[in-house]
Amino acid sequence: METASAGIPERPQGPRVNRRTLLRGGAVAGLGALVGSAPVFASPVGAAPGGPEPSAAGLGLTKFTDPLRIPPVLRPRERGDHDELTVRMRTADITVHSQLPPVRMWTYEGAYPGPTIETVRGRRLRVAWENRLTGTLPVTAVDFGLATGPSPDPLSNYPGTQGCQEVSGVAGLEPWAAVHLHGMLTGGGNDGWMENLLAPGDVQLSAYPNDQAAGTLWYHDHTHHVSRFSMFAGLAGLFITRNAEERALDLPSGRHEVPLILSDRNFDTDASGAPTGRLLHKVEMVGAQRLMRPHAGPYTLVNGVIWPHLEVDPRWYRFRIVNTANSRIYRLMLLADGRPVPGALKVIGTDQGLLGEPLAVEGALNLSPGERADVLVDFQAFRGQTLKLVNTLQGVTPGESNKRNDLLEPDVMQFRVADRRPSAKFTLPEVLSPTFTRVGHHDLPHERAPRWVVLVGPGTQNMPELWEMEEIDAQDITLPAAGIVQVKDADGTLVTLRRTAMAYDDGATFTAAHEGVEIWKYLNLAASPHPMHIHLAHFQVLSRENYDITGFDRVTRGSSRPIAFKAAAELEPHELGEKDTVRVGTAGQITPGPNGTPGELVTVAVRFPVVGRGVHHCHMLEHEQHMVRPLVVSPAAHLNAGGHHH
Repeated sequence: METASAGIPERPQGPRVNRRTLLRGGAVAGLGALVGSAPVFASPVGAAPGGPEPSAAGLGLTKFTDPLRIPPVLRPRERGDHDELTVRMRTADITVHSQLPPVRMWTYEGAYPGPTIETVRGRRLRVAWENRLTGTLPVTAVDFGLATGPSPDPLSNYPGTQGCQEVSGVAGLEPWAAVHLHGMLTGGGNDGWMENLLAPGDVQLSAYPNDQAAGTLWYHDHTHHVSRFSMFAGLAGLFITRNAEERALDLPSGRHEVPLILSDRNFDTDASGAPTGRLLHKVEMVGAQRLMRPHAGPYTLVNGVIWPHLEVDPRWYRFRIVNTANSRIYRLMLLADGRPVPGALKVIGTDQGLLGEPLAVEGALNLSPGERADVLVDFQAFRGQTLKLVNTLQGVTPGESNKRNDLLEPDVMQFRVADRRPSAKFTLPEVLSPTFTRVGHHDLPHERAPRWVVLVGPGTQNMPELWEMEEIDAQDITLPAAGIVQVKDADGTLVTLRRTAMAYDDGATFTAAHEGVEIWKYLNLAASPHPMHIHLAHFQVLSRENYDITGFDRVTRGSSRPIAFKAAAELEPHELGEKDTVRVGTAGQITPGPNGTPGELVTVAVRFPVVGRGVHHCHMLEHEQHMVRPLVVSPAAHLNAGGHHH
């Protein structure tokens, strides 16, 4: 973790800003901290139907002024039995709001987000990722914090560097790159290994089998140590695979199939306090120990546009929603007249493809960084109306006062529904993918114990840690002991776990058999949720359970009494399909419990269809370099011949 120069600044005494007015403009504070106060969210501002909303005092931009931008589409060229494509990384100036100067960014093909790559299943794909980036990192990195604890009104709510100090080692970073096609089931040699870096002028040649269900993937930079800055600079884009099964459904298409690529940003300011368009990565370092809160900026972007609007017809639309933010969890609701529309979002697909049937979202759609959801929305009942997509807190009903902090949800984007008769008929299919099946009991391995991954924070470097564990006999162990965690499940079975690895370069790498199925259990003992991503694999979420984690002793870093089962929790619609990223921990928690966020145990059944060396890690980019471990998938015969007990 980077540390700035010595000393922690006191609260700055700069120009006074009316905090309530600013928040009503749509600012949103940092995500739940590793330790400390709740997130701060903004309340909506009234506006005439179909028009922009007033600018946010202190943020300087009018909401819903600019139309949603649709990324350009790239389709590969046919070359015999395979397809080929060249994608160039370029430095470009991007317009993210008509009232903001162009923003210097690192991009794919001069666009942010990068172009949507569209392919057909079964056509092997070869991509030449060319690094033509110029200049140094177009991001200013700063931090701030009070020695006494978390700020009641964090500076991360505001643009500008006032009261902050520069993070050492970031200014002047040169444009090295490594491209990871997130969700593509390809071997380790083509996965975009985070240490196989491209210098400007170099090319990463990647071959992708492209033989998986039609779905929504995305590509992004995966450079080790600095991905939180390189992705923040703009290196992300969408990747879509289609197949005959999807085409047969006759889903909304063309301009009625819209990507919604979510992110958040902050910007530096000029002497007058107006945002300049210089990207600003600003985080809070809490307390004397300087615990890093994840980045969360006050400006919400959709497809690279701040608070955009979209003109829609009164008919069904298909939205491919992707969370590409560094750390923010989006808890999405659709509002009409300031009130939620229950069931408006119909989930038809997850990270890795279509579900068996559509599933309505009755509350909020929770997407952590890296997760995707394929969603249908019918606008026929809203002719002539203006709707909003918002990001809200758990336990807060939009439009009603939250007595805990008197703040409501921030806006994401606006939909303006045309006042005319529907122009097309569409019937929601009862069956989506007849080839999709939920994992059954007979599919699960019974001959070996599950893998255990425990998420702990804050760790020895004042950052969360990812502990790989093994089950051991509890005899001769005195609790609490460092690295020893006991878990008591719903049946009362007690399991004793010992940490085997934590740092990236520790030994004892998880090794899995090709085409094998394993059960992985993620136990969150940290104070914030974590999105966990597994390379070279896909999985189904089997269960989500609440656990009492007060038995974990944060001084000795082991359990003084068992981490005990409390209650089963429901899986959300977008968690019931094939996935590669899953949130572990409560989304949108307003107030942490006595020992942080209520503990969660998430169990997944993992399949390994490709071989090679990859990683599994947290997809909160501020945590990634601290919560990453190697993963190796090998042919089972090789493991057996080598005497490896996989």
